[in-house]
Amino acid sequence: MRPALLPIAVAGFVTLVSAPGASAALKLGSTFTPSDTCSDAVFIQSGTPFFSFYRAPFAGVLTLWSYEADAAPPSEVKLKVARPAGGDDFAIVGESAPRAPSANALNSYPVRIPVQSGDVIGLYVSDGPCAVHPASGYSYHYVAGDPAPGTTASFFSGVSAKLDVSATLEPDADCDGLGDESQDFGIDPGGCTPPAPAAPGDDVAPETAITKGPKAKTSKKTATFEFSSSEAGSTFECRLDGHFGFAPCASPEMINVARGRHSFEVRANDAAGNVDPTPATFDWKVKKKH
Repeated sequence: MRPALLPIAVAGFVTLVSAPGASAALKLGSTFTPSDTCSDAVFIQSGTPFFSFYRAPFAGVLTLWSYEADAAPPSEVKLKVARPAGGDDFAIVGESAPRAPSANALNSYPVRIPVQSGDVIGLYVSDGPCAVHPASGYSYHYVAGDPAPGTTASFFSGVSAKLDVSATLEPDADCDGLGDESQDFGIDPGGCTPPAPAAPGDDVAPETAITKGPKAKTSKKTATFEFSSSEAGSTFECRLDGHFGFAPCASPEMINVARGRHSFEVRANDAAGNVDPTPATFDWKVKKKH
C-alpha cells in the first residue's frame, strides 16, 4: 500500500491461538502514526505475522477502538468488522459510527460490536493516512466505497501494509451482546443458551483434506492453503508448527512465515460437533532466495 495507492485509482497469516479465560480482554490490531494514504475505501487486515492479532480468536464483543492520527487526519474514519466468505469475498458484519479524528493524537472511541471467532478488523477511511508501508508479513484486502453491514463484497488484495487500527475484544459469557469487563454489570450466571442437541445417531467424524498448498520447497514466505471436509456444512480449525491450540480458520487461508521448515494442520468440525481426530497435515520448507 503506497501513498494514494489502488483505492484511489479504482474510486492468512492465520492467528492461531487458544481463547483466553473468561475474564481476559484482548487487544486486536495496532496503532501508530500512519504514513500511507487511503481514499474512500474499506481496508481489512487479512494477513499478519505470528502474534499480531487483527483477527478475533474467540467470540465476544468489541468495546473500544482506536486510530492514531498525524497532522492531517482523514475527515472521517470508521471501525469495520469483516467475516471471510471464501476467496477474496468478505461479509461486513459490523461498524462503528463515523468519527472525525483529532490531529496528532491517539483517538479512542467506545463501541459495542458482537463478533465471532475469525472476524477481522479494518477501517473505512474517507481521505487520509491509514497505514504504513512496507510492513513485512502483513497483507490486506480493500474495496472502494463503504459497504454497509449485511453486505458481502469481492475485495482486491495487497501485501506489505499494516493498518492503523486497534480494538479491545472482551468475552461475552452470557451472550447478551455486552462486553463482560466494561459493559456488562449483571452477567447471567446461567451463561449462554445451550445449542440444540445434535441429531441422534450422528457420531461419525468428518474427514479433512488439504487440496492445495505451496511447493514442498519454495522461496516464497507466503503460502495459501485450500481444504475441504467430507461433510457439507463443516467448519475448520488450523494450527501452524504445533504452536498453541487449534483456532478457527476458513478455506482458502493465507499464512506468512519465516525461512525454515513448517507444518500446517487443519481439522474439520461437522454440524453435530464431531471433530476429525486425524487432522490433515502439510509440510514444506521456505528456503533462501538465490
